This record gives sequence, structure tokens and C-alpha cells, in this order.
Amino acid sequence: MVNQVLLYELNEVPWEVLDRYIEVRPESNAARLLGHAMQRTTIDEDPIMLMPWRTWPTVHRSLLTEDHGALDQGQDPKTFRGTPIEDVVEAAGLPVGLFGVLQSWPARSFKHGGFYVPDSFARTVETFPHSLEHFQAFNIAMTKENLFSSEEPVSPRSVAATAVDAVRRGLSPWSCAQLARHVIRERQDRRYLASRPSVQVLLCFDLFWRLHKRANPALSVFFSNHVASMMHRFWGDWMEGYDSNGYRPDPVYGTFIVTAMDYFDHQLGLMRAWVDSHPGSTLIVAGSMGMGPIEYERTPSSYVVEDAEKLLTTVEIAPAEVGLAMYPVITLLFPTPQDAEAASPVLESVSTEMGPMFVDFRTHERTLSFYGAMNNDEENLPTSLSWTDAQGNRRTGSIGDTGIVIRHRAGGGNTAQHTPEGMFIAYGAGVGADASREKHDILDTGPSILDLLGLEPAKDMKGAPSIFA
Repeated sequence: MVNQVLLYELNEVPWEVLDRYIEVRPESNAARLLGHAMQRTTIDEDPIMLMPWRTWPTVHRSLLTEDHGALDQGQDPKTFRGTPIEDVVEAAGLPVGLFGVLQSWPARSFKHGGFYVPDSFARTVETFPHSLEHFQAFNIAMTKENLFSSEEPVSPRSVAATAVDAVRRGLSPWSCAQLARHVIRERQDRRYLASRPSVQVLLCFDLFWRLHKRANPALSVFFSNHVASMMHRFWGDWMEGYDSNGYRPDPVYGTFIVTAMDYFDHQLGLMRAWVDSHPGSTLIVAGSMGMGPIEYERTPSSYVVEDAEKLLTTVEIAPAEVGLAMYPVITLLFPTPQDAEAASPVLESVSTEMGPMFVDFRTHERTLSFYGAMNNDEENLPTSLSWTDAQGNRRTGSIGDTGIVIRHRAGGGNTAQHTPEGMFIAYGAGVGADASREKHDILDTGPSILDLLGLEPAKDMKGAPSIFA
């Protein structure tokens, strides 16, 4: 049993990427830590397609997607099932801290102290403490801007104004220097615009770290997607041996994953030092799944729903609140479940001469979620579309009429996608060094974390506390 668990959720980073990083950075904090840590590999054998907004609830609730029901981003959280680990810790009378955890909206005040900052796809800016709501508004705005691909250099004035507030709240000099370096690079070479999503972790972690040290929670959780956002597109530019369909690595794009890992590695050093100075604490770095190379399919441009409200107005369905979700997911929250059900067939009918504009529809009470169809190897996408309205009439229009635009995709198509194997590293109290990378069921992660804290799993959890047994 330990007193505190510090969990850094490093989304989708596999052992292959960490090992490659250590080859490039042999003096890194990661290289120094591994020899003293427990190394495991978690396996997520969920029959439903692996997506991080599904796999992280699996970690927290020890239930597969069919059981916890968190299928889509922006989904009404009232439709989720299962007891997350943070609720078990809170019920034991212990303080909890959450920062950026996927599917964690809405925020609430923990009964026994701590903090709660939902993920950057939250529907509102509410946080606990409330003093971080200005930051959360900026964080959500940055996520919205970077959902598809950044196209314009960030404004130095905007960054400076936000940085002043962030410094007041805990932004470190090191992070300030990295932000300044990134802004300069963006203005010198537009290719660096594509790496902007990785920069958000600098502000987020520093604010989390200040909250963590002040609140001293028994369970403290930080989530980051900053490396994963680079791996999907730029795996083939940095990882050795990638050779698919004539893909030609770009030297600038080839720096994006290692730079994102540098950000994590600096933060890892801070966390290890904290654990070393706090007997009874344990650090866990985990992924709910991994990533690996896929066949490259050229994608020079894509349809992007820039104005969802215009789309709904044009096809004449009920107004809805537009939720934030990772591209190409679109999530709409309607006034009633009936409105969501009625909207689905109309939106499913929207198509161009190439085929459906949207696919993979699901309703969850008032929520309707679907995906934008991918269009590979197309230089000139059609701009005319048609749809069937609620009365059964076939209508026509242009993509502009429906708030859809064609956007260039930096780096072209993806070169990596999700795999079931997740990385799991533990260091500190209650943990011995073990480099075996033994495989464990992903369902055992949550109960094993609770076991470290001397707590029993919730009755509805399906995994076992096996990792540290």
C-alpha cells in the first residue's frame, strides 16, 4: 500500500516509440528511469474499434466499451456506466486531482479536496478551482482551432497575453522558452504549424503540476494527447524503416515526434524528482493502447465541417449544440432524443458524387455522433452535394451552403494508427524494477492502481488487481 499515486496518461505512445526516443536521447530522463522501473504491456482486446475516448474510460472503469458505454466524444455523460477509479478514491475519504482526462466533463468539486479540470473537449469552461476557467477557455479555443490542421501562425500578442496569465498560475521558465521557440519556428517555416497541437501540453502540465503540489491528492491524474497527435501523421517521418506507397519523409516533420517526447521527458524528470522526495508515492506512466505503422494513403485535402450550425440550418433539422471532438468525429447535442433520431437519416443522406459525406452514425439519448468520410488521393474534391430532407425530397446545394470547406492536410495522410498494446511504467513505493514488459489485460489497470492505494475495486469493475501482485 502507498499513500499517493501520480498517473501520467501518455496517450497511445507504444514501447517502440519510447525505445526509439531513448536511442536518440540516451541521457534522457526516460533512459535513466527505465532501469529502476517496472515495465509492463497492457492489452486492450475490445471488439469495438479502439479510440482513446473509449479506451481511457476502460482504464478508469475497468469495463470494455460495450459495458461502460462511452462510445463517442461529446456524448452525454449521463449515458456512461460504471464506477471510475476517482470515485472509489473519493468514497474512501481521500483527495483526488484530475487534469485533462478524456470523457471527464463536467467538472465537480471533490468532497475531500483536490482539483478537477476536464479535458480540452469539454462543453463548458467550468473547473475546480474556478480560477483556472480563463485558462480552460483558452485551452478549449486552441483545441477547436487545431481540430483538423493549423493554417495560420499563432499571434505573438495572443500568446503573450495568455502566457502572462499562465505564468501567474504556474507556467515555468522552461515552458516559456519552448513556447517562444515554437512561435519563432512557425513564423520562419509554415510546416511547423502542424506541430502546434503538441505545444498545448506545456501550459497544461505546468498548471497541473502546481495544482498537484498544492493539493497533494492521493490520486493525481494528468492526460496528454500531444505525442499521439504527432504520431498519427508523422510516424513515417521519424520512425526508422517506414516504407509505404512511395512515402517520402520530410526532415522538418521528422522532428515533431521527438520534440513532443522532449516535452514529456522534461515533465518526467520533474515527476521522478517529486516521487523520490515523497516516500510512499508511486509514479505511473501509461497508455490505454498503442500505435503502429499503417499503409500510407495520400490525402492532400479533406472536407471539414467548419460551421455545423449552418449545416443544420441548410438541411432543415433541429438546432443543436455542437460539441468538440477529435477530427473526423462530429458530435451534436439536441434538445430531445427525438430530435437526435430525426436528424440522423437526413445527415446520413448528405452525399457528393464520390459517396456519403458522413458515416458511422450513433445516437445516445440527445447526442448524435458521426464521422466525416475520408477521401484519399483526391486533388479536386467535388463541391456539389445533395441530401434527402425530412419530407423525403431530394435537395441539392454546394458545400459552402452547408458550412463545409475543403482544407489542405499538412503532411498528407496518416502513417500510423491504434494498436491494442499499451505501455505501462511504474516507479516508486511498492514497485520493484522489472524490465520484462509482461502482458496484462487492460481491465486490470484500474483495480491495480486502487490496490496500490489499499482500496478494493468497485463491484462493477471486471478486472483484477494483478499488475503489482
